[in-house]
Parts: sequence; C-alpha cells; structure tokens
Amino acid sequence: MKAQDLLAPFWLTSAFFVSAASAESTAPIPFNFRIELRAPSAVSALLEQHLEIFALRNSPRNSSEQLNHLIENVPNAVTSLVETEGYFNSKTTARLESRNGQNTVFIDVDLGPFAVIKDAQQYVSGGITENPERLQILQRRFTSRADELIDERFTQSAWDELKRRSLASFIARDYPASQISDSVATIDPIKNTAHFRIDIDSGPAYVFGGTTIRGLKHFPEYLVLDRVQIEPGQGYRRNDLIDLQTELQNMPHFSSVLVDVELSQTEPFEAPLTIDVQESPLNRVTTNLGYDTNTGAQVGVSYRYLNLLDRAWVFNSDLRLTQKEQSAGIGVTLPRGRDGWENGGNLRYLRSDIQGLQSETYRTGLGRNKLEGNIERYITVEYLTETRELNDGTSNNPKSLTGNFKWIQRNLDSKKNPRDGYMVQAEIGGASSHLLSDANFLRLYTNGVYYQKVGREGVLMLRLELGDTITEDATNVPTDWLFRAGGVGSVRGYAYQSLGVDMGGSVAPGKVLATSSIEYQHPVVKDWRAAIFFDYGSAAEDWQNLEPVGGVGVGARWNSPLGQIGADLAYGLDARKVRFEFAMGLAF
Repeated sequence: MKAQDLLAPFWLTSAFFVSAASAESTAPIPFNFRIELRAPSAVSALLEQHLEIFALRNSPRNSSEQLNHLIENVPNAVTSLVETEGYFNSKTTARLESRNGQNTVFIDVDLGPFAVIKDAQQYVSGGITENPERLQILQRRFTSRADELIDERFTQSAWDELKRRSLASFIARDYPASQISDSVATIDPIKNTAHFRIDIDSGPAYVFGGTTIRGLKHFPEYLVLDRVQIEPGQGYRRNDLIDLQTELQNMPHFSSVLVDVELSQTEPFEAPLTIDVQESPLNRVTTNLGYDTNTGAQVGVSYRYLNLLDRAWVFNSDLRLTQKEQSAGIGVTLPRGRDGWENGGNLRYLRSDIQGLQSETYRTGLGRNKLEGNIERYITVEYLTETRELNDGTSNNPKSLTGNFKWIQRNLDSKKNPRDGYMVQAEIGGASSHLLSDANFLRLYTNGVYYQKVGREGVLMLRLELGDTITEDATNVPTDWLFRAGGVGSVRGYAYQSLGVDMGGSVAPGKVLATSSIEYQHPVVKDWRAAIFFDYGSAAEDWQNLEPVGGVGVGARWNSPLGQIGADLAYGLDARKVRFEFAMGLAF
C-alpha cells in the first residue's frame, strides 16, 4: 500500500473541516439592531408589547430592507395603538442610525393631550318599551355608569366595558335576546372630546319553558329535575340558570354541566331549558399519603360508588391510618331533595392514643344538611359508645345518644387562599340520661376566623375559638364532646392536644376551651408568604381553672393549587420549647 493511500482519510477529513469553515465564514451576518423608545410611561409598555418592530429585533432573518419597511410603518402603528388610550393628536418619528457597526432605531412619541369623555347616551327599542318600570331601572343603571366616566380620559377598554355592561343588564332579566343594534364613539380630535351612543334592541320579553335533559345514562331523571326550581311561565332570569348550573356542577354525579335556553323566535316567546350533563365515573378509588406534626405520618384509601340501588345514592367508605389515630367508616348519602336538604347515614370507628389517653369509639347516626347562599346548616343524631383508658389504668365506657345542630357562614374572597372576609361556625348539642345516655350534658361551641388585606399583598388573620360543655360529671361524657388544645390549628408551640386536664399521668379532655390567634402573612416570592404569629389559650376542667398559655413563632405559607400549606417554628412561652409544626398531604 502506498503512503498516499494511508493518508487519504486524513486529507478527506481535513477537506471537510476546511469547507465547513469556509461556508461558515461566508454565511450572512444577522442584521441586529437595538431600539431606543422615547415615549411617556403611560404608553411605553403598550408600544413595546404590540409594535412589530420590537418582536423582530432579534430575529435571525432580519435584513436592512425588512427593517426599513417596519420603520416606515411605525408612525401609523403607534397612532393606532395610542388612540385606544385616548390620544388622537400624537406625533411619532422613527429613524435608523448606524454608528461603529451598531444599528439603533430611535422612536420618538409625542402624545399630545388626551380626549375626555363628555357624554354617553343610551337609546332603547323593542319589547321593553312596553315595560316602563323595568326600562326606567335600566336607564338609571346606565346613567350611573356613564356618570362615572364623564370627564375621564377616553380608553377603548372603558368604551367596550360600558357596552358590555349595558347589554348584560338587558340580558340578565326578561330580555335574553337583547342586542346592540348600533354603537358609536364620536371623537373630536380638535376639542379632544369623546361622545358615546349605544342603541339597544331588547327584543321581546321571554318566560321560561319546559326542561330537556341530555346526557343521562345511569342516573334517574329526577336527580336533575329535583334541582330545577324554575317553573314554566316564570319570567326569564339569567341568574336562575347560573345558580342551577352551579348546584348541579357541585353534585358528585356529574363531571360537567351546561344549562342554557333555546329562544323561540315567534309567539309565545318562551325559553325552554336544556341541561347537558356528563356523568362522573360510578366508581372512584382515592389513596393518600401525608404527614403532619399533630398525628404523624398517614396513609389512607377511600372508595365511592355513585349509584347505590340504582337510585343515585352515594356510598362512601374510607380507611385512614396515622401514627396516633386509626379510623374507618362507611356512609350513604341521598340526593338533595326539592326542599334543599341532603340526608344520609354513617357508621364509623376511631382508635386514638394521644397524650396518654387511649380511646376506641364506635358511632352510628343520621344527618342532614342544607346549603343556602353562603350559609350551611347541619343536623345530626348519633349513638356513640367509647372505651377510654388513662396511663394509670383508669378506664370508663361512656355511651350517649346525641343530637347536634351546626351553623356555618362563609364570606371569603377565596376558599383555597382567603385574603379577605370571614368564616363563623356555631354548634349546640348534647344528650339526656333518659335517652340511652350515661350523662346529661349540653355542649356549646363557636369558632371564627377573620381575614383582612394589609397593603397590596399582606394578610392579617384573627381567630377565636370558644367551647363549653355543661355537665355535672365529665367522666361519662364522650371525648369528642369535650375539649383539648394544642398543635396546628390551635395553640402552636405545644404538642397536639397536650393542653387539658392532667389526670392519671395523661392529658384528659376538659369541659371548657378558649384559644385565639393573630397572624400576619407577607409575600416573599410568587405563591409564597412569610408569617409571624401569636397563639394564646388552653382547655381546662372549668373556667376557674383555665390557665391560658402562649406560643409565638414564624412560618412559611405556600399557596398550592390544592390550598395553603404551612410550616412553622413555634416557641411555647410556658413550655419553653421550640416545636416544628407542619402539615402536608397528597391524594392520587
């Protein structure tokens, strides 16, 4: 073999890299440029977001010809954009300067004065003219909205919002076929004024018609019909449709619901309801893993069946195991009736070993609940038997047939991440020794939480909890009807349920409870807040022996998609110990 044959691969490789380098050196250099925008802050962000020249400044396909074309269009594009903000006398110049190989586009914008809204008129035609009382109400609403705009700067968004809200007022009640027949915003660029006119044709007045349900496969039709409180012949109300859709969507039987109407085009002008539903899977198994400093690591599984006995009854069962508590239960819930009440029954078992008190509880009962607006009501009757033992061997077996009424009101800006509003809960219940119970007792309980925004993103939270079980002998009252305190959601800095009555080397529940918290949360980064708090309270045998303790600390709050998750470092002022308080769970 000749030497040149041995060197052939080397020459071929070298030729490849040389040709590649040559091609790279002859590739066109990207035409880059920077932009210097000199415009008032009122419109600079708008221009940077929507002007095409900003989007293409770093494009590898730029060229001087393309850039010159964009520069020519800048003044017209700026004019169109700033007019949406009320500036109709703007002047814009754009030019390209190249110095030392650096290309810079200078854009200078002089907005001039803005246009001021001087008046707004609404003209109405259609069937509503035969209903002067309703027409007068809508005209007053329009006048009120228009008065808020007079002498304010014109913006396209304000004009669009006035049209949207004006039409929505007509559609909301009696006149769902309403439409804007004409709308004009007249701009006088010399006087810098804006004049609005909206023409609305209400169409005829409609009443609700019959109901058609589509999409049911497994569930009986009355499951939906019992939710429909809209009678044929009743005047059309948009909110009635929204309320019905919300109620159906909140039922476990349906994964999606759409409630709408079909408007007849001839007399009688009726709006029959159409309800399209998509059923949820009949069977559902959920497992969960978690940890909190109250009860430790936990694992659980639950099973739900949505059509027991082919009557849309909901069967639920669950098993939950934690380091300190183990529970299991089954229950059946009937669909909510036309009166708004939901009825059900359950059988449950709970075993716990907390602060030296070992307890086994069996309970069975019936309950009903009703939701009206932001108020929930619960009525329950349960038979409960418990076996509990203290560390010193003392044990007893209280039994009770109890009745309880619970009332909850929520007025929150968000259930998952509340920053404004309040929640109040109140309960009253008890048992009689004449009705399958070992003791007479009456239990009173209330809990309230108040949220207040501080500044733009800060949140102040105040909580107060009070309880009193009135009885002569607490030893024959089940643990669930008495009180202990401490841990997450109570007095932080003290172990879970460690505040109560010291008895037999254990912490037994007392007859009275009082706890409170004040906490401030401040944003740190997206979805995260830092917190500082002070908790105060305790539980005791009676009010004379109540000795409240305090806990202070700092923490972090993560506003996760499932709700707020918190972690705290709390110092018990009386215990003189630092405790880490944490709660996290995952369902799948």
